Amino acid sequence: MNGAYLTSISREMMRSMTGSPPHWSIILFARAALDLPTSLCKKLFPAIGEWHDRLAEKYLSPDNNDSIQPTVAASAFVQVIMMLSKTFIRDSVLMMELYPCHPTWQHSIFSDPAYLSVKRNVKIIALKCIGMLTLICQGTTAN
Repeated sequence: MNGAYLTSISREMMRSMTGSPPHWSIILFARAALDLPTSLCKKLFPAIGEWHDRLAEKYLSPDNNDSIQPTVAASAFVQVIMMLSKTFIRDSVLMMELYPCHPTWQHSIFSDPAYLSVKRNVKIIALKCIGMLTLICQGTTAN
């Protein structure tokens, strides 16, 4: 896989070799566009917002005596965790369909009204995308 980026193998070819549908990006982009409530993301990683604020504050007024030293790596890590929480929440809807008995789904976040709203919206997006993929695979265009 690492060598594929240095060769002329296309992304579509790499995706097809892994078993992904050829137009999978439609679902990925549609799902990524869904806004999530901040309160829901904070429930997954409760302290990450605090760390984000603390690092931002340190960039604005650095204090060399403080144990928290803002670095590019620290900020990037916090941003990755924030993005991971959004991705996990979005993907959990479809993962729940595949593995309904997994103990993870017993967590209180999955019965939260905000999550249930997101779950409903992700399912609507998935159904629309499946319809679009069906039309694309049949060689027709939707008007």
